[in-house]
Formats: sequence, structure tokens, C-alpha cells
Amino acid sequence: MTGADIENALRTHLDGTASAPPIVWGGNARGVWDNAAQAYVTPEPPFWLAYFVTSPPERLGIDPWHIYEGRLVVAVMVQDGTFDAEANTQAQRVIDHFPPDMILTTGNGFVQVVAVGYADDGAMDGSYWRTNVHIRYRAQE
Repeated sequence: MTGADIENALRTHLDGTASAPPIVWGGNARGVWDNAAQAYVTPEPPFWLAYFVTSPPERLGIDPWHIYEGRLVVAVMVQDGTFDAEANTQAQRVIDHFPPDMILTTGNGFVQVVAVGYADDGAMDGSYWRTNVHIRYRAQE
């Protein structure tokens, strides 16, 4: 199992969120691909900006098995003026989609959500209202 396997499992699950707006992947992402424009564009709000925060893998004994820990961070970006109401509703949808102890299979291991997700207080980020949602996970081969 690799870090890419873990990210793919979490990404696929987030993409399956009911009524999810466009999702921009990566902290320094250029946006989402627009086929008509043949370019990356920043979607109109609301949209989600998702990225991973990871720690180095931890080896288990002398075997080649590892434990990986990290967080999936989903920044809920909404239109200025809608503030907490819309952002909190969308943040709760993300949290509900990743219940604690949920297990996703990946490669030759699994990814487990280890705690209830939580949302930071929202704040202005440029011309958007942003609320970060944190989903903590542990993966093991």
C-alpha cells in the first residue's frame, strides 16, 4: 500500500458525497479542468478545496508493514455573504460522509476514520467564506 492508494480511497469516497459541489484537489491546485475552455478554472462557489496532511509512515516490528496517519482537510468555499449557514451545512455533509470507525479498503490494506470529523470556525479567504473540515484517518497494511 502506498500513500497514493490511501489518497485515492479517501478521494473516491469524498467524490461520492451526495450533492457535492466541484472539488479542487491539492493545496496548490490550479482549479478544476474545464473541457470547453481546455484549461484549469476556479469554479464558482460553492466549491470544496481538498488536500492531505500526512505524517511519515510508522513501521511495525521487523515486518515490511506500516501504519500511516493523517488528515483529509476539506475547505468548504462559499460565496461572500452566505457565511456560516451554507458553509456549516456543507461542512456537516462532509463530516456525516466520514463517520468514525468507517473502513475503506485499498491496495493490500485499509483506511479507517479514527474520530468524528470537526470543522474550524469560518473566516474570509480572499473573496470567499472558508470553513475547514478535518477528517482524521489511520491506514494499515
